[in-house]
Amino acid sequence: MLVSFIIPSYNSAHTVGRCLDSIYALALKQEEFEVIFIDDCSTDNTIEVAEQYIRDVLRMTSDVYSNHFTLLRQLINNRQGAARNRGVSVAQGEYICFVDSDDVVTEGVVDAIRLAKEKQTDMVAFHIAYASEKGEIIKENERLSFPSGQIFTGVEMQNNHYYWFSGPVAYIYNKTFLDKSNYPFREGVLFEDSDFVMVHIYYAQRMAYSPSLGYLAYYRDGSTTHSVSYKNQTDFLLLGTRMLALYTNVMHDIEYGIRKDEGIMEFAEGIVEGATYNVTKSLKRPYKQRSPGDVVSFYHRIDEHINRYELFNDRRLHQIPQYWNLIATLSLNHKYLSIVLNSCLLIAYNIFMKIKRRR
Repeated sequence: MLVSFIIPSYNSAHTVGRCLDSIYALALKQEEFEVIFIDDCSTDNTIEVAEQYIRDVLRMTSDVYSNHFTLLRQLINNRQGAARNRGVSVAQGEYICFVDSDDVVTEGVVDAIRLAKEKQTDMVAFHIAYASEKGEIIKENERLSFPSGQIFTGVEMQNNHYYWFSGPVAYIYNKTFLDKSNYPFREGVLFEDSDFVMVHIYYAQRMAYSPSLGYLAYYRDGSTTHSVSYKNQTDFLLLGTRMLALYTNVMHDIEYGIRKDEGIMEFAEGIVEGATYNVTKSLKRPYKQRSPGDVVSFYHRIDEHINRYELFNDRRLHQIPQYWNLIATLSLNHKYLSIVLNSCLLIAYNIFMKIKRRR
């Protein structure tokens, strides 16, 4: 089998049909692909919609289609990372394509899959655009100008050609490559994708780019990754610490001569810059919570997962002065003082917003 489409889903009953229709409309032979749909404990009728799609659409079209559709249910809600990991574990395709259940793939994804097969790549990046809920394209990533199919290492692609998309949906992955890299998605957290993508770009020795539009990501109001909550902010902080761990591994590889790629230091500097940005951004806005209780929960959750003092004393974070600031220092070194100050800021912010709305 050529490719496995892996779809994590949570409360997406109203978009499942659109997503699946886009996959089955692709110019792929029935025996070339499978769909693995993983429901992460939805509280709506997502499962019923998916089952109805198998029964009323696929079986009426082809037994091959229905036999190549795997519907899995998670026992506990552990977010997209866990769902994607489970999908990869049962996938039969040579290549993996991740698709979010509220987005759609377009014909360009087939070009990327064919390119991956032809060039025997570890990864292929492809063009992606953003759509409104009406399906109108409102933004596109910039297309790269070099010839389609040119082979690079992931480090070369990242350093020299400026293609960077943090979500896993903009890439085709060789299944054997994913197994060998042995770096699954972090489970149970938000922002599980950026370090996954960066790690695999680092290890990719054969990477290519397809300029064809292969994916439409739909903008959604109230998306968890765009809303502000203490859990969002702490998960963003955890992403920063994971990127610091990757930086440590890269520097170890350089020190011991394991990786001697040209530009590897530039790549490492980009990692630590991103890590510093993630850490400081997560610590800069705890006052934008719903209540002082959320502010307290924000700091308590930090202590559940990281050592604040150890993180602050990691001098790598201070290499990027435009990101590091007094608020980060205060948050990591003086927890209770930060709670008091941010709670006061929250109260003042809410009063300001009420006055502004009355005007």
